[in-house]
Amino acid sequence: MKKVLITFVIILGITSIGHALVLPQATRCLFIDLYAFEKEGDIYFRSHVNANERAELKSLIDEAEKRVAAFWDKKLASPKFIYCDTDEDYLRFGAPFLTPAAAVMHIGSYVVISSDGMDLDIISHELSHTELFERIGLINRSLKIPVWFDEGLAMQVDHRSYYSLDTLKALSNNYQHLPNVKSMKDYASFGTGTRDEIMMNYRTAKYYVFNWHTPEILDSFIQDINEGKSFTEAFDK
Repeated sequence: MKKVLITFVIILGITSIGHALVLPQATRCLFIDLYAFEKEGDIYFRSHVNANERAELKSLIDEAEKRVAAFWDKKLASPKFIYCDTDEDYLRFGAPFLTPAAAVMHIGSYVVISSDGMDLDIISHELSHTELFERIGLINRSLKIPVWFDEGLAMQVDHRSYYSLDTLKALSNNYQHLPNVKSMKDYASFGTGTRDEIMMNYRTAKYYVFNWHTPEILDSFIQDINEGKSFTEAFDK
């Protein structure tokens, strides 16, 4: 029994170290309670963040949750929110490069928000990622869902004007000249290029999902994915 326990502890230790090395941001989010953050409900922040800023963040999250719940029919995900008002904290918990916000999903889900991410559309976008994750799980999301679809789905609740379908229509000659986002399965392809090219990828993904989506189609898609069908089988049904 003692040998079994020692073996288990060793395996657990190796697994934890591996997780931290491969997914450092996800690992730090998982252990957020061990860091010097204060907490109000599910929102974490540094002690120097003032009351007005905390109230604004709480209000934006509340509104984003309502918007996302309306799109998804109901809210299932309960992510923790980590507000990082410094670049150092954001790089530690959010992403290895600076973005306004990030959804970090592995063991549980977290929405990491920078000071530039204090925006209803941005928070709604990241929350939508957590709703898909909640419905299909880590393995299905990682192995079956191409990045263009994941981002296009999140863009349905992201109403920033420069990502609008009207903007895409004007820039693409009435949708005639679009990037081939459906070949972009991962972030290495979807997120590569100039700023304008990457923005076109997001607009185009939004366009394709918008033309595909109805609440009934999305529900059927999720059921099919969870029943073992491939993305193509579920999407093209």
